[in-house]
Amino acid sequence: MTGETARAQSRGRWITSALFVILVAVTSVAVERGLTWRDAQAQQQEQLDAVEAAEAEVLGLITISAATTNEDLETLIAGATASFRDDLRAQADRLREEVVANEVVATGEVVSSGVVEVEDDSAVVVVAARGTVDNRNSAAPEPRSYRLEVRLEQVDDTWLVSSLRFVA
Repeated sequence: MTGETARAQSRGRWITSALFVILVAVTSVAVERGLTWRDAQAQQQEQLDAVEAAEAEVLGLITISAATTNEDLETLIAGATASFRDDLRAQADRLREEVVANEVVATGEVVSSGVVEVEDDSAVVVVAARGTVDNRNSAAPEPRSYRLEVRLEQVDDTWLVSSLRFVA
């Protein structure tokens, strides 16, 4: 083997090694970016799911009718954690009696909502809503505006409300 041939083989091995290192580096960066993107997508979906659960519970709270009180309350209770569910059940009979006795028809819609915080299996969402309340003592439906802080817990991959609080 001549000196020229040895240098050419050495240069070929060096180029092959350099290309291999570049390929490994590019692959590593691509995998890292892909994992980061996947984690961001999962976090965004988690936030969307928390907002959806919070909005549903707020709608359940502000949309109630004397004709459908039992179903309305059961829907509200179904979206609650065990401790909050107990609190709602403790108040359900009194609320049902008031709604039926006053012939209440309340409707509502979510105007906006936003995630305040998401950590592990808990979240805080603020929901703004508006609606109307009509009852046997009112001449016409009265407009209402609501802003609620909704605390949620993830139980078996489902967001459930652990508390609701009206905020100014």
